[in-house]
Amino acid sequence: MYGSPPALIGSSKAMQQIQATIERISRYRTTVLLLGESGTGKDLLARMLHTRGPGREHRFEPLNCASLGRELLESELFGHERGAFTGAHAQKRGLLEIANKGTLFLDEIAEMDLATQAKLLRALDYRQFRHLGGTEIIRVDLGLVAATNRDVPALIEAGRFREDLYYRLRVVTIVVPPLRERKEDIPQLVALFVKQFNERHGARLKGVSPGLMKRLLADDWPGNIRELRNAIESAAFFATGDELGLADAEASGFLLAPAGSRTPTTPASRTGQERSKERGRRGRGTEEAPSTDVTLEEAERALIEERLQQLGSRELTARSLGIGLRTLYAKLQRYGIATR
Repeated sequence: MYGSPPALIGSSKAMQQIQATIERISRYRTTVLLLGESGTGKDLLARMLHTRGPGREHRFEPLNCASLGRELLESELFGHERGAFTGAHAQKRGLLEIANKGTLFLDEIAEMDLATQAKLLRALDYRQFRHLGGTEIIRVDLGLVAATNRDVPALIEAGRFREDLYYRLRVVTIVVPPLRERKEDIPQLVALFVKQFNERHGARLKGVSPGLMKRLLADDWPGNIRELRNAIESAAFFATGDELGLADAEASGFLLAPAGSRTPTTPASRTGQERSKERGRRGRGTEEAPSTDVTLEEAERALIEERLQQLGSRELTARSLGIGLRTLYAKLQRYGIATR
């Protein structure tokens, strides 16, 4: 919830296998591809690979490839010289250079454009590159961890991802299972999130009630660990006793749908709007299904307004929805939602 735990949480067979893989490759500086749905903890695995690897004394540099356009993404990766493009007023080192001897984590790498993919492949193959607009060759030796929730072979077939880069990245591949396939880990995760909430806010919550835990175990968690974490945090703000109960989860707006009522979808087919619509259903309760003539935008707006009213804070609202403040502000402006 706040920071990363020092080790993988969970005793399921899947997590034991991942732990064993990390221990096996930790002595090497190599390239690792993490595959798994959104919210499964791929960023934590990337940090673990760094802290257990030979570059642990050097920098760990994360970069979300979906957050920047092509020019800015290339600048972040490779750096640039003064005057390389409009707005390049000074020389800048790229993350490949900054992470030298350490680890570079490229999250959502499947969103990288083809031109940048080609440049990255060359840099990985030759362990050298140039700043944008530069002539000096910069040599590096670093570990690379890439992650995606997309079906990369399908993207290759569609001409949206380079096959040669895919093979270059998957020197070691780790598939991170969704939470619905390792529900035995939920009690440990819940205990961790409650502990982190206590440390952050000076609370003294002892855990969750048997009734709430039963409900947590019954859910399929399409948002995976991130959704579970946000559910626990949101309920904790509404706790009336020394343990979280069903009433707290209901009061927080994170009322869980009945077991089996939500069908998990793959990351490639599950859109942000579908998630918003689903959260809207849970935020309004589970007694009756939403009308089919309610648009996704209407459902999202209703959920945002409800959370703002319940929590009284834009920051808490953003956290409960699993989005950043900047994203929330954009949605408030888009839907014309006034806040004080």
